[in-house]
Amino acid sequence: MSSVETEKGTVREILLASRHLGTRERMLIYTPPRYSLLYSYPVLYVQDGDDYLSLGRLATLLDQLIGRREITGVIAVFLPIDKEERASRYHPAGSQHQAYKRYLAEEVVSYVDTHYSTHPLGGARALLGESLGGVVSLFTALTYPHTFGSAASQSGAFDAEQVDYVLHAHGVNQLSLYLEVGEQETAVETARGILDLYAANRNMRDALHKKGATLRFETFAGDHTWKYWQETLPRILRHFYG
Repeated sequence: MSSVETEKGTVREILLASRHLGTRERMLIYTPPRYSLLYSYPVLYVQDGDDYLSLGRLATLLDQLIGRREITGVIAVFLPIDKEERASRYHPAGSQHQAYKRYLAEEVVSYVDTHYSTHPLGGARALLGESLGGVVSLFTALTYPHTFGSAASQSGAFDAEQVDYVLHAHGVNQLSLYLEVGEQETAVETARGILDLYAANRNMRDALHKKGATLRFETFAGDHTWKYWQETLPRILRHFYG
């Protein structure tokens, strides 16, 4: 019995000099199998890029789903980060948070749209992240809704101040959002103490609904670990690209 081997996309490493961050930043850009300049592709911008490649196995998953024609071809931009800078860049109160969002919206998007065959509209750009990466994904979309039309958060490390921010934000109703959280995430140890992320994500869901966002909210029977985020990634990809 023969089997057809899944065609593989290509991952290319780029170093981008950032004016906003004052650093040279790594990006790992995935192009799908049979990538062609004759087509325009949606783009997924992924926080914690190294983790989504190694622990989430996202490039392999994209190959599989595209190969089975469960999703359309998509470009994925993996954005690695130094763990010591996560809170500074990802948390809304972080010292680099505003600069990091500008870096994403202005410098990264400009580079990708210039060098790859992309759909030029914000509706074809999505952000993805887990925990604090989910927070910065949502808040970047809230800040730049015309640049990023969609965002997905896996077990977002939300808090009451962030929920309040959303309730007073403008343009929320322009966004297409996906939130998920584990039913066992009621006492998650973080640098900010023990958080009930199950309750926090439901509060964020309610705030986003109140502001008119297009929102899909899901739960899973698990905790705040990559085991569950990896398992639920196909559902997210099918939602946006199926």
